[in-house]
Amino acid sequence: MRYLSHTEGDIREMLQVIGSTSTNALFKSIPSDFRLKRPLDIEDGLTEIELKRRLKQMASLPPKMCFLGAGATAHFSPEIVSQQLLRGEWLTAYTPYQPEASQGTLQAIFEFQTMVASLLGCEVSNASMYDGATATAEAMLMSLRLRPEADTIVVSKGVHPEYRQVAQTIVGAAGYKIIECDLNEAGVTDFDITLERVAAVVYQTPNFLGLLEAQKKIIDWAHAHNAIAVAVNTEPVAFGVVESPGNLGADIVVSEGIGLCGHLSLGAPGVGLFATSKHYLRQMPGRLCGQTTDSKGRRGFVLTLSTREQHIRREKATSNICTNHNLMALAFSMTLALYGKSGFATLAKTNLQKTLYLRRECAKAGLKLVFSGSHFNETVLRFPSETILQNKLKSLAAERIFAGVALSKWYPQYEGHLLVSTTELHSDSDIQELVSKLV
Repeated sequence: MRYLSHTEGDIREMLQVIGSTSTNALFKSIPSDFRLKRPLDIEDGLTEIELKRRLKQMASLPPKMCFLGAGATAHFSPEIVSQQLLRGEWLTAYTPYQPEASQGTLQAIFEFQTMVASLLGCEVSNASMYDGATATAEAMLMSLRLRPEADTIVVSKGVHPEYRQVAQTIVGAAGYKIIECDLNEAGVTDFDITLERVAAVVYQTPNFLGLLEAQKKIIDWAHAHNAIAVAVNTEPVAFGVVESPGNLGADIVVSEGIGLCGHLSLGAPGVGLFATSKHYLRQMPGRLCGQTTDSKGRRGFVLTLSTREQHIRREKATSNICTNHNLMALAFSMTLALYGKSGFATLAKTNLQKTLYLRRECAKAGLKLVFSGSHFNETVLRFPSETILQNKLKSLAAERIFAGVALSKWYPQYEGHLLVSTTELHSDSDIQELVSKLV
């Protein structure tokens, strides 16, 4: 079971540099009785996900199954990402104001921007934001700057409820009106209201219930009302199989990328993705890293387009953001680079297959599937009552099975409804076990 690409010559050279005689000598501090003198008893051909699961079993770690999503969906990030992030130059890098001392960090930001712009289907991206929620609020403020004659934002209730709460705090408190559109019986949004002075129309796809919105129809409706079309996303993996909003004409696209950064501990620090068209570049909030050449004609990278109030006159500021989440953005970039375009598409297809598998198993078991439209990752199940649902969730949590999120917390009309998320991290047997315990 070898995962290192070093040749024997490489190993000899490294041992010589550090002054060691052999690889065994590196472990001399470990008593001989505690050293394994045979190959690990592990099957051949395991994926990294399967291998980690197998090692946890061998270590007798209690199994845990998590089907929580709701805007914070965990995905597999290769182990090499977390190892690379331990390098001191990444952990201790300060704001790269001095390009002559920060080319590595600046290039990492530039590569991140390039990946995000490609992923979201836009021409430009900033250097990341705090999280998807604040990115959504900043997109609304940017829309109001682009439409100074307007004072209203129209938002779908399919947008993450907590994102909408953040928007009310930031945008609503500034005196602007936010009007929310209900979801229809199919779980998607009908923007069929007539309004004047609309700055932006904000929708999410896949929406909070996991359903794909009719993006082109919504974008066209926004433009017909002379409004900025803002697309929100909390599951960027979906864009491996679903058309990116920017490619369909969305003016601003925001997302949350933390699920691809390797952990969601205690909610985790987010990594907000923000992209738009070149036409709106000078109203984009946050940082932007640009490519240039130095006095000798060599390629280099610099921070450009200062937009925050500490750098320019307050009335001209487009943002009060004073940083970006560079470490998380770096983890996001590393994960995407390791997957590559074809690997990312395969990842998305795997997630889609897991969603379909869960729905088939639920239907076979007699569980009530609420919506029939196109889904990605999230599935809504209906139980006879909220009490029955809460009792099931409590009993399963005692078994270290976190079955999903009760929707009644945010949607009173969905009492007794459970939002279940499935990804590549769930085996078919995991899904079968969950379904059997939910019946």
